[in-house]
Parts: sequence; C-alpha cells; structure tokens
Amino acid sequence: MAINEQHRQLEIARSLAEQARTLAHSTMTVPSPPDSYDLLGELVGTLDSLQNVCQQLAAWHTKAVDGQHYQGEDANGDGATGTVTAAEKLEQAVTAINTASAAISAAHTANGVVRWFDTPPLAASVRPPGSNVVSRRAEVS
Repeated sequence: MAINEQHRQLEIARSLAEQARTLAHSTMTVPSPPDSYDLLGELVGTLDSLQNVCQQLAAWHTKAVDGQHYQGEDANGDGATGTVTAAEKLEQAVTAINTASAAISAAHTANGVVRWFDTPPLAASVRPPGSNVVSRRAEVS
C-alpha cells in the first residue's frame, strides 16, 4: 500500500526520473525474454500512476490562489494565466498518458500469447520440444 509522503514529493519525483533513465538504458536488450510480459505490465501501472499525478497537479493548479500560493507572475507571464495554462497542459498530458497506457496495455496483451524461451535454446536435436518455453499469460488470473 502506498504511503502519503507529501513532504517528499520532489525527492520521489527525482528518484522516479533516475529510475526511468536507468530502465531506459537497461532495456536495449532483454536477457530473460519472459520478463518482457511483466515489464510491460509494470509500465502500464506506472503510467496509470503518472496519469493520476498529472490529474491531481492540474486540479491543484486550477485552485492555486494569487497571494496565497504565489505572488503574481514574472515578466514572462501576462499576470493571470500561468496557473491556468499549466492546468490545461497537464490535462493534455493526462490524455496523452492515457493513450500511451492503452497502447502499452495492448502490447502487454499481445505479449501474453508468446511462448518465450526461458533460457537460450540448445541445439534442436538436444532438447525436447517446448522444454524451455514459458508462456506468461497462463500465470495471469
């Protein structure tokens, strides 16, 4: 169960960004092909959480009050729309993340029917057919 750690939001976001970079570098190859199914499932869950973060930040920006949460805008703003524009852009991000999550979810489903080799195959004459094949979908309830 997730714990509400409002006091650590920035630290958590930085950690998430670092972990995402590490994952990006590590997925150039997939040493255990069956893991690709679970990896896609975790990505869907991650995107769903990021979508929720963007929705909540959009709502927060909508409710931000000049003089209470911020003091006007700098010379680059027009004095009234920075929070409104941020909220609108965050809502656009929600839509984009939803689209990405749906696409990865479809990839996850498609991946589930593949009978991945659990270990690199030996010569066909040495191993019995299907002896090192793993199907992840069978494990999902």
